[in-house]
Amino acid sequence: MAVHSPALRRHQVLRFAAGVALVIPMTVNAQRAPLSANVRAACDAAISIASKTPGIKTQRANGTFHDERFRAPISGCRILIDGSFKKSEKSGTPADNLHDSWQLQGWAELADYSADGHDGTSFAFRKGDVACFVRGEWDGGADEPEIPPTDPYHVTIICGRAEMFN
Repeated sequence: MAVHSPALRRHQVLRFAAGVALVIPMTVNAQRAPLSANVRAACDAAISIASKTPGIKTQRANGTFHDERFRAPISGCRILIDGSFKKSEKSGTPADNLHDSWQLQGWAELADYSADGHDGTSFAFRKGDVACFVRGEWDGGADEPEIPPTDPYHVTIICGRAEMFN
């Protein structure tokens, strides 16, 4: 068993304490920044619009989110929606309703994020210092051979500071 002198022991404690002092500020800085009032309002509005669709399940989270369409991660909120085309037949899907509502409310569509196809849709809108991106995904079937689309769909909404969408 090694016997350490009091001076060596004091040196080890100081070295350990210095390491702790360096770690604490990094941990504090790594915490998520709170959402701005405008981003929070956009997230609240998006979930309110989407929630009018019957038969959906939603999950909302705040944080930093990655998507292949963004050059950098987006800090803000993310809303995940699972739904059924059959159940939303009369009301429209959350993606359709968000697109229509944002247009009516004077949001500007960001053309770089727009795409539509058999298996999904994507678009983004901006109003002031906030932007929201929507991606809808489903199995759209096929034309040749004819395969009908399947029922469930998944929608992801990410809202954050508009400057992050440039």
